[in-house]
Amino acid sequence: MSLAIGLLGASGLSQAVDFSYSGFGNVTLGKVVSAGGIDIGYPDGTQWNCPCLIADFSHGSVYEQKWSLKPESRIGLQGNWTFTPDLSFTAQGVARHAAQKAKADLEWAYLSYNLTPQLTVQLGRKRLPLFFYSDYQDVSYAYSWVRVPPDVYGWAVVNYNGANLTYRGDVAGWAVKSNAYVGSEHTKKNPIAKLETAAPSDINWDQMWGIDLEINRDWFTARLALNKSKQQQFREGVQTSPDPATGTHSPQTFAALSFVIDKDNWLLRSEISYINRSPARGSYRGRMIGAGYRFDKFTPMVTVSQLKAYNAAFTTLVEKDAMTSFSLRYDLSDTSSIKAQYDRSRWDLLDGNDVRRKLVTLSYDFVF
Repeated sequence: MSLAIGLLGASGLSQAVDFSYSGFGNVTLGKVVSAGGIDIGYPDGTQWNCPCLIADFSHGSVYEQKWSLKPESRIGLQGNWTFTPDLSFTAQGVARHAAQKAKADLEWAYLSYNLTPQLTVQLGRKRLPLFFYSDYQDVSYAYSWVRVPPDVYGWAVVNYNGANLTYRGDVAGWAVKSNAYVGSEHTKKNPIAKLETAAPSDINWDQMWGIDLEINRDWFTARLALNKSKQQQFREGVQTSPDPATGTHSPQTFAALSFVIDKDNWLLRSEISYINRSPARGSYRGRMIGAGYRFDKFTPMVTVSQLKAYNAAFTTLVEKDAMTSFSLRYDLSDTSSIKAQYDRSRWDLLDGNDVRRKLVTLSYDFVF
């Protein structure tokens, strides 16, 4: 990427650069207010004072039985450099304190070139578009919940480095957006792995490719996404997944289908996911549906989500996780809102034991 920027400067394009920026953030306070069932040691009790509830698996955001701002509060800044009407560079950084560590990550860093008014090619680092809200999952002002439902949005890799081709156009009265991409991601000291143990773990997704299609007309939006890759995990330098005896990489498939309705004052958000990580890992089916209604500046919503975990062959159900969320959003202005949310979570281990948690969170969200 630095070479590409250098070539731009050498060509004289850098002398006519138009720069713009935007940002987002949220200050979120929460705590576990009730805990029942057993404590299964996940997340790792040596790192957190459990009973706990995991609010964001991908970033290791865990709430304990004390009020805390750390698990989900964050701030992001995005810059855009336009060299010509068709050529630009975008970068975005996000600072947060999750997985018990304050850090800033480069989430986006890519060049864009418009091949035609409908086709854009991009090269660099981007958010991995597994699900409907993946691109702006960190921008909590963009949706009505305090967070996207963790039963669907919670995987080890959230970015990728590679190339993509995006189409935007109108087809028979429908606004159509489609994206195809290839790439990989290698993560060090992965946050989701830290939920299991304090021992550092690295997770790699290689030979990745994906495609998604989104259509919109008036108040209705639908999206279909597919991602395939090969994964491997190392703990303290030793490969733990897949078993080295069975190969160096294990295939995995992610698929998701979502429907969004925003008609008059009614809101409906739904998504289903299918994840096949056999033979090295288990496989999963997730779903969520939420309904809300706008009363002037208030938007109450009720959302139900569920994740079913199976053995690698999808033949045996081994765990069923479910969450019911009651959220209330109040729009302070066109750029800020406050939210309150109450979550009831249950992990049914299907052996007569379960893990029950209740979480309360308050959030101030903003964009600029």
